[in-house]
Amino acid sequence: MKTYKIIFSALVLVFLFSACEEDEPTPTRDLMQGVWELTEAYNANDSLITNHVTSFFPTFIHLDDNNSVNSTTGPLFMYVVYGKSRFVEIISKLDQAFSYADLKLTEGEFFMKKNEVVDKFTIEIKMKFLTMEALTTILELMGINPPGLIEEVIYHKFMDVTVEISDEAPEQMTWIFTDNTQPVYNIKDEYGNYVSWTGLAINEFSRCRLKFEKRAKSLTELVQEATENQGNNGK
Repeated sequence: MKTYKIIFSALVLVFLFSACEEDEPTPTRDLMQGVWELTEAYNANDSLITNHVTSFFPTFIHLDDNNSVNSTTGPLFMYVVYGKSRFVEIISKLDQAFSYADLKLTEGEFFMKKNEVVDKFTIEIKMKFLTMEALTTILELMGINPPGLIEEVIYHKFMDVTVEISDEAPEQMTWIFTDNTQPVYNIKDEYGNYVSWTGLAINEFSRCRLKFEKRAKSLTELVQEATENQGNNGK
């Protein structure tokens, strides 16, 4: 009988100890995985610019456990990279560069420390333009002289982007591009090696704050629905 009492008392103590322990916070990388929609965007002056970056197509992004990015973030990152200069005029030309109705998504990768709660991460967006002519036209509209070395795919990497997400609000995520964010722009040579792309000064990127909300549907479903809604609105 005493043995049973001892075992029972030990189990009670283990249960009480476990109940008192705080749950370990979910690593930031795990919280970020999933499908998100951009719901609010603000410039450096905290003015709302959501319509500027979503008027062409809603901004969806899928982050997976292989660090892959699939998205409709082309127009958004055009704004981040090249700034607001003549953006309204440029946005009308984006259908020459991005065709999300055909599910030709904007790809990339994201990186951060694994299994930790962090507030900084890196994202690289692979901006693939349909033609050299389309890219050249857009750069000229932005007042940028295309450099001698230019490719249809430009890798825009941003390091030390601030991310805000937590277990308390896992369905909401905020990215902030600040003066501490470090951009690097590259193309690839015939061997697949990165080569610095000097089409514009990297410090001219747009400082901004982006708010996302998690979506239950797949990226494909969201893109198809957005395409159908655009078609219906055009009738």
